[in-house]
Amino acid sequence: MTSTSPNPLPAFETREGANGGNAPVVGGRGADRIRKGVIYVALTILALVFLFPFYWLLVSAFKTQAQIFALPPQMIPSPPRVHNFVKLVQDTNIFRAFLNSVIVAVGHVGLSLFLCSLAGFAFAKYPRAPGRDQLFAFVLGTMMIPGAVTLIPVFLVLVNLHMINTWWAMIVPGAAGAFGIFWMRQYIGANVPDDLIAAARIDGCSEFGIYRQVVLPIAKPALAALGIMQLIGTWNNLMWAFIVLRTSDMMTLPLVIYLLQGEQRTDYGMMMAGGLVTTLPLVIAFLLFQRQFIAGITSGAIKA
Repeated sequence: MTSTSPNPLPAFETREGANGGNAPVVGGRGADRIRKGVIYVALTILALVFLFPFYWLLVSAFKTQAQIFALPPQMIPSPPRVHNFVKLVQDTNIFRAFLNSVIVAVGHVGLSLFLCSLAGFAFAKYPRAPGRDQLFAFVLGTMMIPGAVTLIPVFLVLVNLHMINTWWAMIVPGAAGAFGIFWMRQYIGANVPDDLIAAARIDGCSEFGIYRQVVLPIAKPALAALGIMQLIGTWNNLMWAFIVLRTSDMMTLPLVIYLLQGEQRTDYGMMMAGGLVTTLPLVIAFLLFQRQFIAGITSGAIKA
């Protein structure tokens, strides 16, 4: 006994006809494809617009001063030159500045992740702590204070602690920020089950052990996202470095690049080379942790 199956017919959308019946609507899927195509084209154009400044920074680092300002613009350096990088190494203490930036960024991000996650854990999982809600409201209230208002008080505190012109002056201020505490509190409260913490207490785990062995592994996406945001802010911090760093051996990359501007003439090729050296570590860090960063940003957007 053999059976034959009819040829599959294309699926059509239907709509109510004039006589009450359903009439096929031709081109329903085609319209969806056109709509998606328009969206993809628009997103591609938008991505190119955002990527162009980085491309111009890259190619300008290998151009001469005249090629940078040439009209029409030269989109590809011909020939590419490394003179800007050689001059950057000769005229500045770029390697020391890079080391300072790495130490400051790693120290500030590490300290910030520890303090913010610890405070976020306390605010999220200790509901019976006296004054918890009032203290959390006070922490959130500090977000409304402009950063410029606290510049002089923080500077005077660092002067009294003899921290001016040290790495600590860049690492410690702002490590326990209100946004980071709020970020970790929200994530831990939504993703760490209370039953899991209770089970760890029954097994004899200490409170800090619960934080280290239970909370931190679950909060890795939030830590990665917060770490990337803190890294960008710390790595690009120019104003605070300009205030607290005094000698050339303590300067960070943004400060060194800023000081390349001359009163009479500015070597823009060397500035572009310095900007490229400053930007590449951030791009590499984002590429390495982009999955965790996106997971932390989108956590809670989809409800089960």
